[in-house]
Formats: sequence, structure tokens, C-alpha cells
Amino acid sequence: MKESQVSWTIGTRHGTLSIGAHRLYLSASGPTRQSTNGILQPAVIIEAGLCSGEREWIAVERLIAEKARVYAYDRAGYGRSDPSPDPLTAENRIMELTHLLENANVEPPYVLVGHSYGGVLVREFLRQHGKEKVAGMVIVDSSRVRTPLPSDWPSLVGDSEYPAIVGLDKNHVLSTEEYEAVKEDGHRNLPTAQLEESFMVASTEKVNDAIPEGPRALGDNRLSVIFGNESIDFQKLYDFGIAHGFGTKQAQDNLARRLEDMEKVDEQGQRAHLQMSSQSRFVYARGDARTHNLQYVAPEVIRDEVFWVLGLSDD
Repeated sequence: MKESQVSWTIGTRHGTLSIGAHRLYLSASGPTRQSTNGILQPAVIIEAGLCSGEREWIAVERLIAEKARVYAYDRAGYGRSDPSPDPLTAENRIMELTHLLENANVEPPYVLVGHSYGGVLVREFLRQHGKEKVAGMVIVDSSRVRTPLPSDWPSLVGDSEYPAIVGLDKNHVLSTEEYEAVKEDGHRNLPTAQLEESFMVASTEKVNDAIPEGPRALGDNRLSVIFGNESIDFQKLYDFGIAHGFGTKQAQDNLARRLEDMEKVDEQGQRAHLQMSSQSRFVYARGDARTHNLQYVAPEVIRDEVFWVLGLSDD
């Protein structure tokens, strides 16, 4: 079957799709979208964070697909997608996503889910397309302006690994094969992530200038902001480094100073998003879900907020 004849709007599909000079990996699942009074049910579009791709979101996709059509993809250079010939700015990333959705015939409106740097990217999507195409958003543990962590914090990990220390190895809900694929992607994605990170500050500033605090860029369209509280992860990393004598005294002190106000600063930075909509709410992750990576530890938290934005829950 020719690529142009393949339908991404029904059934479950996984594969790469051409957007011109290169191909991007796309995953589609969930019921066929229905129209009510001529209005098409929104498609849910997932935008992963820095160095992350579709595999991290498999558990979330499964849960959302029970009630809504959901799409996730690998940005160019990540996972199963080809590298991009263009600079990895937020503007270019969203232009590529737009081409991908157009070529897959996934029409608006959309509910956008953005995690970490993906929160910047979904706001860039809103900047380019407006609330007419963006029916709502779920922003997951993404501050309006991210306060940098000390550059020497990785030395506190020593001979262990971040996922083991913060509890992801123990608390994830993926299958063994799925979780191993996530970790393999993380290592494979590093070169592209370093390139993308070099554009993050400028891209974030551009989005923030276009969507300042105050004006309701989403209008009455619903917005949920989920606070995962990344300080919990870094407190575990700090405690691990101290307990095992990893990192220099300076590295330990640098992270200790960041932790003094990390939770407060991050919460304020995420609450700033709420003003984009007249219908917004702020959700605290609880228990094991208190992690920056709740997408594969507590996917039900994200599902519940997606369903609230879609109007599919009783909340």
C-alpha cells in the first residue's frame, strides 16, 4: 500500500512518515474521532521532553486511547526518526510537527500534552496556530522559565545511574522490554539532545515574549498544569551522593543551595502558565508520582487531566 493511501485516522498504527527531506516516527491509537454538531473531537498530541521520545509515553498512550484518539512521535534525531537538516529551534520543531500532522491527515482541533521542554514546544505550537486549533493543553512539570541546575550535579551519581537513584527503575509501570527500550533511546538521543539544548534558552524567550503572562492565549479552552516536583528527584540524588561520598564538596554544596528553594521556584514557574486560560487548574502529583518523570511512573495522573481537558471526566 502506498504511503498516501495509509490512514492514520483509524485503528492503531506505528511507523515513519515523510515530511519532505526526512521521515518522522508516529504512533496513533484510540477510537476514531467523532463530530458533534459539526465539531470534530480533538486529537491528543503528545510532545515529549528533551532527550525523550514516544517510547516514554507508551503507558500514557494506552490509557488515553481508551476514550480518545492519541498521537505521539519522535522528534527528528530522536528514537526512530531521521535527523533534521534544519536548526533544532522550537519554531522548526513545531513546523515539522505541523507537517507531520498534515501529511497524516490529522486535522485540528488538538489537545496538546507537553512534558518538561515539551511544555515550551506546545506553547510554541499555540504561538504558531492559535486557540482556534488548540482546544486545550496539559503541561506536565514544565516551568515558564527553567532555573538551571548546577552543572556539576551529575558527579553525585557516582557509579550508579539517575533512573535507579530517583526510583524510576523500581516504580515504572512499563513492561521490562518497554523500559529497556526507553533507556536505550535515552542513550541514543544524547547527541541530538545536546544540539536541541543549545537552542532552548532562545526558543523559550521567543515563546514567552509572544505569550506573556496575563493574556489568555487559550481563551476559554481548558488548561491543566501538573506539578511533578522535580526537587524530590534531586533531593534523592543529593542524599545518594552524600551517603556514598560521590562528588566534590563544591558539587554537593552547589546542589544543596539549589534545593533550598527549588520546589518553591519551580512551582511558581509552573503556576505562571495558568493565566493562559480562563479554565485552568493546578494539580499536585502525590506519592510515587512526585517525580519529573511521572509519564511512566504514574501515567493515570496525566490521563485524568487529558480527560478533564477533553470534557470526558466528571470533575
